[in-house]
Amino acid sequence: MTLDWDALLQYCIDFTQRLIQMPSMPFEEAQLAELVAAELQRLNFDQVWIDEIGNVNGRIRGTDPSLGALVLNTHLDHVDPGEPSLWSVPPYSGTIVGDRIVGRGACDIKGPLAVQVYSMAALLRMGIRPRRDVVFSGVVQEEIGGAGAKHWVENLDYSVDLVVLGEPSDNKIALGHRGIAQMWVQFNGRSVHASVPEKGVNPNYALAKFLQDLQAAKSELSAHELLGKTTVSPTIIEVDTKSTNVTPAWTRVCLDFRTASESHQSLCDFVRRVAGAQPVVLEDGFCTTPTPFPDSDETIYGFYTPPNDEKVQRAQALISAGMECEAKLSSYQFATDGRHFVPHGLTMIGYAASEESQAHVVDEHISIPKMAESLRGHVELIKNY
Repeated sequence: MTLDWDALLQYCIDFTQRLIQMPSMPFEEAQLAELVAAELQRLNFDQVWIDEIGNVNGRIRGTDPSLGALVLNTHLDHVDPGEPSLWSVPPYSGTIVGDRIVGRGACDIKGPLAVQVYSMAALLRMGIRPRRDVVFSGVVQEEIGGAGAKHWVENLDYSVDLVVLGEPSDNKIALGHRGIAQMWVQFNGRSVHASVPEKGVNPNYALAKFLQDLQAAKSELSAHELLGKTTVSPTIIEVDTKSTNVTPAWTRVCLDFRTASESHQSLCDFVRRVAGAQPVVLEDGFCTTPTPFPDSDETIYGFYTPPNDEKVQRAQALISAGMECEAKLSSYQFATDGRHFVPHGLTMIGYAASEESQAHVVDEHISIPKMAESLRGHVELIKNY
């Protein structure tokens, strides 16, 4: 049966709008999961289920059950839209402006979700079965740490050959992203009444010098050939007191590192070099209770699939054929749920129509022509992978 691509795109646009019109902040994804499940059932997916944590899943069975599944993974939640008056359209309207769909989640991640669902539906409309099972996996709580993804991978009861992450990649194939490390750097002093500062040791001065030296030294951090340079961002600063007439006993700053070429130990060494003779206490920024920063020598990755991986080359060839243009290789700047799949040995790529620059911004949007292109790439991939 010949596929009506224009009709498929229109159904995909409509579904995207309905997804945007249903807010789904973290812990509030249940209604959206039900909406997605109902759509999968209406489209005659072979199996549809919502698991214990609230992830929604759908399967189309392939002709060879011995092959590992192709999994199209995305998430259901989005970030807060912020002040609605800053938007040119209501953030949950899913309004079409020119050739774009505008709304919170349009880019990250409801437009890509709709493309994944309707690319699978396209095979059913054509009466074609893929070679292997194709599974849609829409997980919860990605924006706050990935509990849904962790639950999915820890409870897998079927083999997986490749995971396609529906995170914004501008129709390029993203092969990974840097890992995250967060470090509290604490400077200790001696607290006194603010009227007699000479009797104490104010750690704020040591912190101020450290931040200036950090700005100058950050170029010393190494880079990964594809995933990019290591970055460091000072984020939150805390002191031990809330009284404005007391100098602090200690002050600390949280450093957010993104890297695919450094280890926890090398980051410790870097920070101590920047601090110089000034003693510092280094703690893990991911732990709520005071915990020493790890001293592992293992490289910190989000995930990384090498360009010469056979699965990457096969997927790239198929996606390029579907889009009728080269699907270039790239990487993500932000983190994804893919990092949770690495310990389980899954192979991953990222592929979606939306642009990374549109994630989490006011007037977030996704291009309709790029959705059309992505539908064709996805269909060719799932039909022949």
